[in-house]
Amino acid sequence: MTTHLWQYLLYLKFFAVGLVMMATYISVYLKITPVSELSLIRQGNAACALSLIGTMIGYSITLISSMLHSASMLDFVIWGIGAAVIQVVVYFITTLLIPKANQELKNNNVAVGILFFGFSVSIGILNAASLS
Repeated sequence: MTTHLWQYLLYLKFFAVGLVMMATYISVYLKITPVSELSLIRQGNAACALSLIGTMIGYSITLISSMLHSASMLDFVIWGIGAAVIQVVVYFITTLLIPKANQELKNNNVAVGILFFGFSVSIGILNAASLS
């Protein structure tokens, strides 16, 4: 099987755009969520680390599906933006389920962090499957 240069370039293009989309998503997520995840993670807050990793995994699962099912780079970007919106909505819906959820994350309530992780990954999987 012969792989042509254009295939490598297409791979690099999708990979680079995916990295930019992931970095943008994480940046936006950290700005709009009321918890200062990175500073709390630096202090050893496992609940915030679980919550952040969950949303990153959930989002990346959807990006994978978007790459596999998009007809063009524009399709990939559009689906990626939609997935980002859904992942952020999941965060805010999850905060409605647990009274003072943001404070619980700040207080390193690992159970709440696991709940956020689980919701983010689960919705990411459903979102990815919906794209196929």
